[in-house]
Amino acid sequence: MTTINSSTTSSYASSSYVSGLTDLDTAELVQDAYDAKIAVADTVEAEVDEVELEIAAFEDLQTLLETLEDAAEALTAQTELESSRDDVWVSKSAYLSSSDANTDASDVVGVLIEDTAATGSYTLEITQLATAHKLGGDVYEDSTAELGLTGTLNLLAGDDYTAVDVEVTADMSLDDVADAINDQSETSGVKASVLQISDDEYMLVLSAVDTGQEITFDTDGADTTLAQSLGFVDGTGAYSNELVTADQAIFSIDGVEVTRSSNTVDDVIDGVTLYLYAEEAGTEITLEVEEDASTAYSAIEAFVDAYNELRSFIITNQAYEAGEGADEDAVLFGDSLLSSVSSTVYSALSFSTDGDTYSSLASIGITLDDSNYLVIDEEVLEEALVSNFDNVANLFSYSGDTDSDDLLVSKADGSYTGTFTVDIVTDADGNITLASVGGDSSVFTITDNKLVGAVGSDYEGVTLFFGGETSQSVEVTISSGLAYDLNNALDRYTDSSDGLIATRLERLEEQVGDLEDEVDDITTGAEEYAAKLTERYSAIETKLYQLQLLREQLEALWGDDD
Repeated sequence: MTTINSSTTSSYASSSYVSGLTDLDTAELVQDAYDAKIAVADTVEAEVDEVELEIAAFEDLQTLLETLEDAAEALTAQTELESSRDDVWVSKSAYLSSSDANTDASDVVGVLIEDTAATGSYTLEITQLATAHKLGGDVYEDSTAELGLTGTLNLLAGDDYTAVDVEVTADMSLDDVADAINDQSETSGVKASVLQISDDEYMLVLSAVDTGQEITFDTDGADTTLAQSLGFVDGTGAYSNELVTADQAIFSIDGVEVTRSSNTVDDVIDGVTLYLYAEEAGTEITLEVEEDASTAYSAIEAFVDAYNELRSFIITNQAYEAGEGADEDAVLFGDSLLSSVSSTVYSALSFSTDGDTYSSLASIGITLDDSNYLVIDEEVLEEALVSNFDNVANLFSYSGDTDSDDLLVSKADGSYTGTFTVDIVTDADGNITLASVGGDSSVFTITDNKLVGAVGSDYEGVTLFFGGETSQSVEVTISSGLAYDLNNALDRYTDSSDGLIATRLERLEEQVGDLEDEVDDITTGAEEYAAKLTERYSAIETKLYQLQLLREQLEALWGDDD
């Protein structure tokens, strides 16, 4: 908030002369003269205070509009390929349910959904989890005593790793061997630990870093003698003490059995990562992928809140009482820029689409009350988002659609809205040879399988992606939305470089600067004038003093006769 300046009236004092030879209070005369001059500065300072209040109000308006603009931007999206979008209208949510009332679905499987995932329902059943291979070696009485073993231990677990040779010398203990294996575990995929079974029983345990991968000791025919000496394999190469087998994850999706080496699966359903937690044969887990209505609802709610904050500001600055005039807090009362902002926002809120349902704010349960605040009917809005998510999205956001699956609106910068038919001609190999609208082939340029709106044409800023192989005519519709239009309209006011508010603030700041310069000039002039008066009165006092001295001298010579 801008700090309001205090009055400039002050006391002017001088000790450059001594009063007393006349009946005039020269100090008071100088002060009165100074005050008369400085009173003009007080008037200017009061004007500065008023302008600074106006600056503070416009700064508040700028902040409120930027908040509304951000909320509107969150509800709109540039028309582009869905795979590259990140707005609320492409967000997805996952819902899990179990066929067994005693089993919590989230204890069986976890899900991560990307925006690119397709909506749909899937049935999962997990019969086996992937496990990490574990092998136990021989038991030793001391983990720190020298083993007396020498040789090379060849280790590998998994196709994502490389076999390593761990050199073991006679002076190494069980702990030392474990450390040597772990030093290369990131390369081999095998890690080691020493398990204390009892007070005098210790076992070296090898574990595969990844699930579903077996530990091997004989890569490229490597010698397994040391592996046998440590008790991991027998003379035939078979595991001597397999603690945990290297099982694969086995599960089904919609009745189709799937096997993976990991319990984290991201290559079965596009855009969906599954985290398998528990084996629950016979229990079906239903996964439903849907549009993220909750996130969209929150974004709409934030938009309404941002508008209502602006509305409260407008009401405050339009407050007026008959016979009393504008309210003291109505700093911008009657200001044309505030009126323009109000009109622009209200106009945007009246936006409607051509759709039969959910074509306006009122149709999705958002209405204006008697004070023109927005009010949400939660039940109606939730129903709109659940029953026709795309239609609600189109109400708020810029969108592009075609009547052919072969043609997508991959980009549109907002400069064009409307419907047109593009005629696409391909050769025998499916390459685009011609693209025209209404017989005009100059409005789109062809780059591989993209049609790019020509510079200077009505379709500049529009890019179409063609995935077909045969000639066809496709109808394209590009439409704006409420939030999109409002966002663009507000930029005229909020732009930090040349927006209407920034321009107004710049002028007001200049006005304050000029007024403060005027105050400085007045103050300096008053001080200079007072200083001159002080000099004049001092000179008068000096003359009077000299005359007094002369009189006393004459009286001494001639007596006191008149």
